[in-house]
Amino acid sequence: MAALALLTIPAAAVGPEMAAPGWIVDPAASTLGYAGVGNSESFEGSFSKWSAQINFDPAHLDQSLAKVTIDTGSASSGDPSRDDPLREGSWFNIGAFPNATFTTNGITSTGPNAYVADGTLTIKGVSKPVKLPFTLTIDGDTAKMKGEAQIDRTEWGLGEGSWQDKSVDPNVTVKVDITATRAS
Repeated sequence: MAALALLTIPAAAVGPEMAAPGWIVDPAASTLGYAGVGNSESFEGSFSKWSAQINFDPAHLDQSLAKVTIDTGSASSGDPSRDDPLREGSWFNIGAFPNATFTTNGITSTGPNAYVADGTLTIKGVSKPVKLPFTLTIDGDTAKMKGEAQIDRTEWGLGEGSWQDKSVDPNVTVKVDITATRAS
């Protein structure tokens, strides 16, 4: 789907001296997912609609940045009894907050092909810092990135009301698996 394609930030938007190369996500080879435990059963799901703006250069991390916008109404685990409530007010409240965002504030190297993106995750109008450790390999003009971050969903007001009984574990793992090509 074209809407999932990565949109690169034009060099003029960040200044010519700060523009790391842009990358275009291959939506067919990329996933933005989540995993959790509900009623003592593990589950996984993903978002089918999201977009990303990524500029990244491992040699110039100070010039690298990313912003991901997620259509929270596109969350699906394949189980309607689990997925339908996610759209309601106790969870994502998509009527008032149709999108969530993750914006990097900085990216640091932690070893060969290993990084941490320090960012801000905004869900339901609540912004909190999140560290996303990830691995990245670049082969010519193709980049493959994988990362996971664990968040406490209650910090963003996810699972309010009757869902606060902890039948759904508050800890959720966010999973990122992206394949992208260097923008020309």
